[in-house]
Amino acid sequence: MQNKLSIFIPTYNRWGVLAKTLEKTLSKNLKKFPVFIIDNDSNSFEKEKVVEIINKYPQISCTIIKNEMNLGGDGNLLRCIELCQSTYILLLGDDDFLSDDYATKISNYLDSENVWGFISFTDRICDRCSDFAFDSPYELVKFSNDWSELLFTSTSVFNKDILKSGMWEAQRAQFTCSSHLVGLLKGWEKLKGNGKNWQFLLSAQQLIVSSGHARQESSFELINVFAGLPLLEYFFQEKKIHSIVRSAVRGGTRRVFKPRVLAKVFFRYTLKFGLLASWRLMLPIRRGLSYSIGNRAFFYWWYLPLVIFFAALVRAVH
Repeated sequence: MQNKLSIFIPTYNRWGVLAKTLEKTLSKNLKKFPVFIIDNDSNSFEKEKVVEIINKYPQISCTIIKNEMNLGGDGNLLRCIELCQSTYILLLGDDDFLSDDYATKISNYLDSENVWGFISFTDRICDRCSDFAFDSPYELVKFSNDWSELLFTSTSVFNKDILKSGMWEAQRAQFTCSSHLVGLLKGWEKLKGNGKNWQFLLSAQQLIVSSGHARQESSFELINVFAGLPLLEYFFQEKKIHSIVRSAVRGGTRRVFKPRVLAKVFFRYTLKFGLLASWRLMLPIRRGLSYSIGNRAFFYWWYLPLVIFFAALVRAVH
């Protein structure tokens, strides 16, 4: 089993946060999946906390690999894929807690005779009542119709060979915040004629019990997500596939990447950086809203500017 799956944890300057995640990961790693921490050129503050956890579980292979330079968030995810030698890879967020029985849940699938292309677990109880398997990742995307669900790396087990086959497209797609999904879909397109019958699974099993336990509410990350999502249109231009991906993206903006939350983020951003900086960011995002949120874009085209102007007024008064 150790040769089938590796757990890769990309991280940057969050050794204290990672120590908590690593403790839960290693303490419940009953199948002894090897763990690799890919350090995106962090400083050494609190690194000793992680080393202490690693030394606490000597029976499990856990290695820290330091990048020579900061590759960016998606760049570090792709670095994990590049380094992976096992058949499958789990890309675990450094602030996501796996369920206590995660190793058993994963191995139950990997011990079967199926050759998996991708397994998407859930991050909540009873989100799905049963498993659904597909012969194509696009069928899975269409059935899920929720790009945000599939985008969550910590609930996903990927086939390493498929991802590596799509690596060039994944590299190009880094600004979409979806490089690993683009790599999966494009890698499958390249390999689908090689005779392998991969299965793509939406599992009913919950793999994550607490996601983003160190997430900062003041983060402006949603601005980057909304800036990147419309760029997916350039990667999936065939009519049927374009429609499937676009529908799933819009499904994701209903469930997780909500435009009303984006408006709140822009309000905070304007308070901190001012009208001009916020306006420059908003304009390209505003142009791409029709792709990512559909007809709701008509409302947010005028609502986002109003939010920014109001925030600028509040900033000026204070």
